[in-house]
Amino acid sequence: MKLEELLEAVKDENLSLVLIEKYRDEMIHLHSAMQIEMADLEKAEALFFLANADPEASDISIKRKWRGSEKGQRQIEVNRYLKALAKEIDSLKSRVYRLI
Repeated sequence: MKLEELLEAVKDENLSLVLIEKYRDEMIHLHSAMQIEMADLEKAEALFFLANADPEASDISIKRKWRGSEKGQRQIEVNRYLKALAKEIDSLKSRVYRLI
């Protein structure tokens, strides 16, 4: 399932314990994959900083250029998705405990 589909599916308050656990597991696997992607993006950001190092440019200006790049935009997205997934996983864990 895609992230958007998972987030929509878990909104259903009448999910069975089996489905809640299934969605939780899928979200955990997705979270792990996105953590790996984030590591790649952070490495790319470090290389971007090295490539754009200039005594005339501040770190902030280089960061702005990075954030405006395609990979920088993806890093922003992945970072927010990771935060949302962590909250949803916690919520699903709570729902499991309520149903047990």
